[in-house]
Amino acid sequence: MQKKKLVVLTGAGISAESGLRTFRDSDGLWEGYDVYEVASPRGWANNP
Repeated sequence: MQKKKLVVLTGAGISAESGLRTFRDSDGLWEGYDVYEVASPRGWANNP
């Protein structure tokens, strides 16, 4: 069976509702990381 259309629902709300940790919540996946160390040109140069 072939499908012609595909719908993808994604985002933090979908993750949170399914019980997955989000990135920006107080206990999110980015908690404990310095944003400048992981999301900056310097951070990329140090650890691509």
